[in-house]
Amino acid sequence: MKIYFLILLSFILFSCSKKTDSDSKTLESKTLDSIVKKSPKQKTSASDSYQTGFHLTHNIEVDSIDGKPVKFYIENKNCDSLAIAFYYGKYRPTDDNLTENLLALSSTNDKNLRPFYRWILDKTIEISDGALAEYPGIPARKYAEKFPEELFNFLDSDTSKTRYSNWTDIISYSGFYENDDYNKPKLIRKKMEAEMIKNSSTKLQNRIAKFTSDCFPDVNKIDQ
Repeated sequence: MKIYFLILLSFILFSCSKKTDSDSKTLESKTLDSIVKKSPKQKTSASDSYQTGFHLTHNIEVDSIDGKPVKFYIENKNCDSLAIAFYYGKYRPTDDNLTENLLALSSTNDKNLRPFYRWILDKTIEISDGALAEYPGIPARKYAEKFPEELFNFLDSDTSKTRYSNWTDIISYSGFYENDDYNKPKLIRKKMEAEMIKNSSTKLQNRIAKFTSDCFPDVNKIDQ
């Protein structure tokens, strides 16, 4: 009888856990639907002022990213709906799971959509402060490790070098993996450098070493 009771209790707990999980996903889905279903042609309001520095017209034939009109990305059937909501100013990244999912898109293997998702990550880095700053570091690091040559071309396209410091600063601040030891930046640099070299040509070794050093210096920037 005791064994039967324990089995029954375990079943109930498991069912509750599954239901909570399901409810969470349903809520997240409804949240996303409510964001995306707003008319994309509707002008952004004052509350969308975070996009002021993005220099957008929200005309997909006028705005361009990586040399292509935004239309090229938006009309791709595989383009993520949350990414589209971000472009139109309907979704502002914040400290939630949707933001985590959005920024993770930057490391997609889809080379047609990757520039669009990288642009979103870059713009999120630009507006990051407070709790939001905890989110872009890992996606930025993963992108750097997976597509180092693309990253350097992207960083070099900004002659002011602001983008370079934005990326190294955010990785330095929140680009730690779970198994990283914060107090051992040299080991973190070594791991990051190995990943970047693995995915690029040897001619970039010196540049990669400099980049990883700027991301994880011996005295971390958040301690200064």
